[in-house]
Amino acid sequence: MSDGGVWWNNTGEENTESLKERFNVLESSPYASPRITMANDSVGMVAERAPPIYSAIICIGIGIITPLFVNTQFGPLEGFDFIFLGAVMFVFSGIGVFLLRQHFRGDKWLFIHETHLGLRYEKSDKGIPEEYKHILHSDVVKIISHERVTESTDEDGSTSTYVYQVTSILVYNKDEPESRTNQELCLCMTDIHSSSKEESDGIAAALNFLILGTPLSSSAE
Repeated sequence: MSDGGVWWNNTGEENTESLKERFNVLESSPYASPRITMANDSVGMVAERAPPIYSAIICIGIGIITPLFVNTQFGPLEGFDFIFLGAVMFVFSGIGVFLLRQHFRGDKWLFIHETHLGLRYEKSDKGIPEEYKHILHSDVVKIISHERVTESTDEDGSTSTYVYQVTSILVYNKDEPESRTNQELCLCMTDIHSSSKEESDGIAAALNFLILGTPLSSSAE
C-alpha cells in the first residue's frame, strides 16, 4: 500500500458520510472490487462459497460403498477391524451430510448496512449464530488481512498444512471487556478467503473504509 495520499479525508470529526457515499468513493478508487456490490441500500459480498454438491455425494458414497466393498471382498469383519470400518463410514457419511446441508443453504453473505452488519446464508435463515446476524459498526474492533494456517491429519498419521489468505472481521466479545483494545480476545465474525495476499489486503482496506471509515490509501499494490 502506498501512503502518498488518501481517497477519503478523515479529519477526526464524526463521520457523516452515508454508506452509499462511501461506496461510491470506493467504486472510483483502486480498491473497487466486483466482489463488493450495493443493492437496496446495503453493501454485500460473498464471505464463503457453498460447497459443490458433488463433494457431498462423493463423501456419502465413500461412507456407504466402502463397507459394502469390504464385506464383499473380505467377508464380515470382527473386533477392531469392524470398529475401524464403522468409524470410516461414520466420518465420511457425516462429512457428506454436512457438505450437503451447506450446499442447500447457499453462499454465506456479509451484508453491511448503515449502522450495522450481519451474516446470512443465501437460501436459509438458519445456521448463522444469532450474535453474528446484527453487529453494530461500533462493535467491530479490527478488520485484518493475514494468513490462516490449518492442519489436518490423515489416517496414516501424516500431517498436512494448508495456508489461506483471508480477511478477518474481529468483533467485540462481551465476555472479554478488554477485547475492544486487545484483538487476541476478539471474536472472529467471519473469514473471507482470497486467492492472493494483494486481493486480501484490498478487501481489508475496502471493508475498513465502508464499516469503520478508515481512509483509503491513494493506490493499491
